[in-house]
Amino acid sequence: MPDKLDSFIRHSLAVQPLSGTSLIISLYGDALSQRGGEVWLGSLSALLAPLGFSDRWVRTAVFRLQKEGWLEAEKAGRRSYYRLSEHGLQQFRHAESKIYQGEPALWNGEWDLLLLEGVEKTVRARLRQSLGWLGFGQLSTTLLAAPADIRRDVTALLSELPGGENTIWFRAQSAGERSAGCLKRQVANNWALDEMAAHYQQFIDAWRPLMLMLRDRQQPVSEQQAFELCLLLIHAWRRVVLRDPQLPDALLPPQWPGHTARHLCINLYRRLALPATRRVSQLAESRIGELPQPCAAFYQRFGGLESVGHQQATA
Repeated sequence: MPDKLDSFIRHSLAVQPLSGTSLIISLYGDALSQRGGEVWLGSLSALLAPLGFSDRWVRTAVFRLQKEGWLEAEKAGRRSYYRLSEHGLQQFRHAESKIYQGEPALWNGEWDLLLLEGVEKTVRARLRQSLGWLGFGQLSTTLLAAPADIRRDVTALLSELPGGENTIWFRAQSAGERSAGCLKRQVANNWALDEMAAHYQQFIDAWRPLMLMLRDRQQPVSEQQAFELCLLLIHAWRRVVLRDPQLPDALLPPQWPGHTARHLCINLYRRLALPATRRVSQLAESRIGELPQPCAAFYQRFGGLESVGHQQATA
């Protein structure tokens, strides 16, 4: 009788959009970036072959990521080793805080406003798109806004983005209850919250069955299954959560499905991440041999993994 988890994995592979470059970005971001970020090309093939991806498929995706500036290669004898480029590391740093966030930070009611009047029109669209991924909504053709976030370094963002040097940054606060209703309507429209809610609901519908399987399961999840599930989970979660401006509760509709989806992802990840990491240790190597153990930041994902791992080990 087929294992239910293996059937779930095959179904997820069949229904989830999987481009080679996107999946390998998920693999680097989740399993390798906190372990030195460098790995032998053959290790990538070994990690992805059980999921049905050929060596040629992996090589094509890796070469494309190198061409696009995400990865850098270094030869050692006949072997090629790939690590994240500086561009890739910057992109991961921006994404990680959204992907692996635990409880949302409290909001003090302040807003970051960015005026793009001084940005050339040819650059403005690219700047709006980049800032949109970072939570900024468009209030007018030249004015972007986002609830002030203690984790968002606006100065650093503008120094990295094209046209950022000609952007004017203001810090503002909405004027109390009088405009609260109008503000929520504006936010719902400008940040496309209905569309975002639909994406979260699709994630819940796809991954809730796995939570039920894990609760009812009598035998332990294998490390290979944990790795495959963890990679596909984070790949699906990344595709949803990076679209989310992650607005504070005060600006969201009631019963926001994003909260349910995040708690579901956290619960699944805490069950899968540590055995998945052990599988990566078995299959992957860098130029100096075994990958280093995950750094401290890995165990802080989703509010903390280390205590969960200790509880499982001592149960």
